[in-house]
Parts: sequence; structure tokens; C-alpha cells
Amino acid sequence: MPPKKLSYVLWHLVMLIFALGVPLVVLPAKSEAQPDYFNPARIIFTLLHIGAFYVNVYYLFPRFLLKAQAWAYLWRVLAISASIMLLQVALELMYSTHSVYALPSIIILKFFVSVMIIGTGTGYAYIEKMIRDQRLQQEQLKTELSFLRSQVSPHFMFNTLNSMVALARKRSDKLEPALIELSNLMHYMLYESDQEKVSLSKEITYLQSYIDLQTLRFGHQVQIIFSMQRPPEERFIEPMLLIPLIENAFKHGIGLIEDPEINIELKLDGNCLSLEVRNKYNLYTQEVKDKVAGIGLTNLVRRLKLLYPERHEIVAEKNGHWFNASLKIQLQ
Repeated sequence: MPPKKLSYVLWHLVMLIFALGVPLVVLPAKSEAQPDYFNPARIIFTLLHIGAFYVNVYYLFPRFLLKAQAWAYLWRVLAISASIMLLQVALELMYSTHSVYALPSIIILKFFVSVMIIGTGTGYAYIEKMIRDQRLQQEQLKTELSFLRSQVSPHFMFNTLNSMVALARKRSDKLEPALIELSNLMHYMLYESDQEKVSLSKEITYLQSYIDLQTLRFGHQVQIIFSMQRPPEERFIEPMLLIPLIENAFKHGIGLIEDPEINIELKLDGNCLSLEVRNKYNLYTQEVKDKVAGIGLTNLVRRLKLLYPERHEIVAEKNGHWFNASLKIQLQ
């Protein structure tokens, strides 16, 4: 049996044991010497409680309480409790399990037990709803993350292939080593990026391959400074989470810019991973690079909110002829 179904069955068994056990333990027996736990009146009383428990869980709770009809829910619960109590009184008189003088206290106790058991069903229904909502939220989160991750690879490939096209047009002898670097990148994207987490060392190697590819394309046309600190001990991160800022710098930091320069600094301080990316840009041009501009950064912001809520900080700002982007993530 799958773990989810097994836990569901066990949870119901616990509730049933509670519903069966409370009346037997709380309600007084005819005498201590001759406990009447299994007389017909008590058995019927217990079965009625089990039925009321599940009527509450699967009908009253979703039909009234979840729809903010609290009063309609409350009077139905009280009516069911009173009905069970009256039926039990009739059974007590029929089987003469208690004296007539003890009936008033027994009636009050039975009504209280009925309300308590049905109320337990309300608590159970709330817990079940919370678990169900949490599972649904997790499934939705996985679906959205999967979609966001599926956007990264085509967007990245679209921009990287532009580099190949540029080298091919120049008939550059750097095209072959550039294709080898592209092969390394594609290998990582195909076989590593499907994992929920990858080692930070692998992610750094991937970034280095991308920067090497861009260096082959632009050569001495742009000054590229890449400073990285490999972690002393292994850390793990969502794959392809750092590349958008670096890709954005190459995308917008090269073109009609005098002495283009891109500075990239990656370091780890304890559990805090920080990435600083700076690139020059032209103040006087409003260049549109492609029709899908902005997908990478928008995607990154959304993934960070889902993966590292309250544990990340991303800032992008212009300062003179420089565009500065920084990302900080608290890794677990």
C-alpha cells in the first residue's frame, strides 16, 4: 500500500478507536462489579456516534462550515447530538441499564459526549483539509517551477546560438572550440538541470564554460573579469539560477559601448552566496536585443520567490555608465 494511503487508513483507525473508546470509558457502567460495556444500548450508541462523526466530516463540514454558514452548521450538530441522546435514553429505559433517578445526569453526560465526538470530527476535517491544501500547493509549486525551468533552457539557447552565428559569419577559427563549449553547456542543461538541486561546484563550472564561450566570441573586444570562490565544503543550489544575471550582462553590456567591460564576482560567506555582476551600458541608446527580452530576469525573480522565500535579495540599478546587479541567497 502506498505511504499516503497507509497514513490515511491509519488516521481513520485512530478516529474510530477514539469514537468507540470515549463512550465506553466516559459513560458509567451499571456497576463496577458488572460493567456493561457490551450491552446493546452502548453498542448502538457507539455506532450512532461513528455515523455522526462521518456525516459531520464529509457532509456538514464541507456543506456549511466551509461556506461560512456557521449557525446552520451549529444547530445541525446540536440537533444530531440531541437526537442521539434521546434515542439513547429510550434504549436505556428499554434495557433498564440505569435507574430512573440517574437518568438526568446520564442524559447530560450523553449529550456532552455526543457534542464532543462530533466536534472531534470537525477538528479532523480541518486537519484533513489543511493536509489536502498543502499537498495541492506543493503540486502547484512543482508544476510552476517545472514550467519556469523549461523556459530557461530555450531562452538561454536562443541567446547562445547568436554567438555561434556571429562566429560563423566571421568564418572564425574559434567556431570549433566554441561549439565544444556549447556542447558542454548543453550536456549540463540536459543531464544536470533536471535535478532539484546541483552542487555549487557544478554550477560554477557551468558558468565558467559560458564565460569561456563568450570570450571566444568577443575576444579582446570586451574586458571580462570573472572572480569566483569555490566553496570549501559542498553546497547545493537550484540549477541554472545564477546564469540569468551573467547572460544579461553579456546581452546588454556589449554593442555601441566604448571600452565594454563586464565584472563578475561570485563568493560564498558561510551559507550566504552572493553574485555581483557589473557591466557598462550606453546611456544614449534604447537598444532592443530580441523579442523575448526580459524573460530571463523575470523568470529568475519568480523562481527566487518560490525557492528561497525570505532568504534572497536581488537588486538591479544603474549608476552612471554602469549597470549593477547583485544577488544574495541564504543556502541551507
